[in-house]
Amino acid sequence: MWLQHSGGLAGQFARAGAVFLVGTFLALTVWKPSAQFSRAITATGIAAAALILWMWHLELAWGEVQRSLEQNLWTYNRDLMLRLGEAARNRAGGEATVLEMAAMVRTLGSFYPAFLALASLGGLRLAWTWYHRIAGHPVGSAPTRFTSFRFNDQLVWGWVIGLALSLLPLTPDGKLIGGNLLLVWGVLYAVRGLAVFSAGSGRLPIPIVVTISVVAMFLLPFVMAGLTLLGLADTWLDFRRRLVATPTT
Repeated sequence: MWLQHSGGLAGQFARAGAVFLVGTFLALTVWKPSAQFSRAITATGIAAAALILWMWHLELAWGEVQRSLEQNLWTYNRDLMLRLGEAARNRAGGEATVLEMAAMVRTLGSFYPAFLALASLGGLRLAWTWYHRIAGHPVGSAPTRFTSFRFNDQLVWGWVIGLALSLLPLTPDGKLIGGNLLLVWGVLYAVRGLAVFSAGSGRLPIPIVVTISVVAMFLLPFVMAGLTLLGLADTWLDFRRRLVATPTT
């Protein structure tokens, strides 16, 4: 019924993905309840495969979905600029503004699958958390604390596949697919690195933690890169196990 709503191809793509995602997650929950984040990753992967099959059945190419999304974004941004009177106030820099907006729209269109996957993972985690807060007799265990956030270490191969597709001309759309994989895996490992840092920061005085957080706001790109590397290193070094094993004084 939801798919019958009016809207462009990009909207239909997002709604179909949501239907596949929710159905898959609920099926996995009924089959084998778990508090592990890997269940959300599995549901997202299966939903992505189902979405690809849905597009293949309807003979839709990704380029059509991307063009529809970019057209929607372009229309929205243009209408917003007109309402704010930006075009009238800044005629001299109007061409530069249009070029910047076009570049932003193309970037968002290219990485739309990654953004959709990340929103799916975050939404499933949030929904599972609230389900255990409001349900009288919830199924399965509640999600673990953020400081325990982890996933299957074998997923590190996603980095290898993403890099291979981005650097080697294996397929015509290799760079597009590889870039989206690297974005998703980069965010996942950055969150894992933040969980490792949060687990270790419990031993630091609060003023030092606040100072580090404020400084990190001004060095965000470097901080994100550092957290990603920390999350990757945790795959082999398991810092939190070492923290537990270290005797406290």
